[in-house]
Amino acid sequence: MDENSFEVQQRLAALKANFVAKGMTPDAAMNAAYKMLDLSVTKQATVLSYMDVFLYLGVIFLICIPFILFIKERKSKEKIDLSEAMH
Repeated sequence: MDENSFEVQQRLAALKANFVAKGMTPDAAMNAAYKMLDLSVTKQATVLSYMDVFLYLGVIFLICIPFILFIKERKSKEKIDLSEAMH
């Protein structure tokens, strides 16, 4: 985020106006607006990180499926005769 961006300045002004309307002083309202913007960015970063981890885990599971099927198929072909195994 760039503090010189028009959208960021608009968002801060709207948040500040909201806090001033609720009875805060202008300087406290500006500090609260910065805190709200920081919390919003942190929340978005957390959600995006969760989505990335979920995607990576899904890809890992998809990669592991052929190996599991290969191992399961191989075991079924090699039947062990228990009477031969005892000798």
